Amino acid sequence: MAIGLSTRRRRAVSLEEGASPGGARCPADGEPLFVWIETYGYGKREDEVVDRCEACGLAVPRDSVPSPDRAVDELLGRAESRGERIAVRTANAASLQAWLGAENWAALAPGDPDIKPTPRAARLLFAKRGLQVRRIRHLARGGIATMWQTLLNLLTFHRDFAPQVISGELRPGTGRGVAPFWIDAAITLMAAIPTALVAVLLEAGAVLARRGGVIEIQAERLPATE
Repeated sequence: MAIGLSTRRRRAVSLEEGASPGGARCPADGEPLFVWIETYGYGKREDEVVDRCEACGLAVPRDSVPSPDRAVDELLGRAESRGERIAVRTANAASLQAWLGAENWAALAPGDPDIKPTPRAARLLFAKRGLQVRRIRHLARGGIATMWQTLLNLLTFHRDFAPQVISGELRPGTGRGVAPFWIDAAITLMAAIPTALVAVLLEAGAVLARRGGVIEIQAERLPATE
């Protein structure tokens, strides 16, 4: 036996053992939620902790974890009728851009209370209302936009710099200060076109790999059983 190697096997720690006592549960599968990232807000936006289910991947702001019924209602509130099916468009927490961006993922705007499902989490939530997911489309156009903003967020001091400036939430005297504001302005102007080109390439690959940033979930009601 090589020196320094042990024949003992490490005991795997279950999700239950690693969870905090009395902590919030995932509305999709009932498993414990764990800290994923912390987003940082500037101007009128507040910092926010985002938890994630390690089993199904559902991401949800810690301060607004919904009940299972409310989580399903939230998804169904975005639904459009497509004949016998309904279609829900949402950010994909299992996407390439979510992995690349983490706390800088553009879909995680501070103050946004919406859950961010994965395809697996969506299937579990819809099943609670007798709905079966029939198709999941990865939408390139919407995904490119959030991938582009995510890449810019990786370069700037402030998250979503341009949208915050345009909305009036961020000014030179707010956020991280005057110097970071003007540095971000220069970076955004210089990097806008190069990051847009990179965003197109990355998101196109993500869509082909079924890891797009924006998905459309089509579901229909299961037939009643006697």
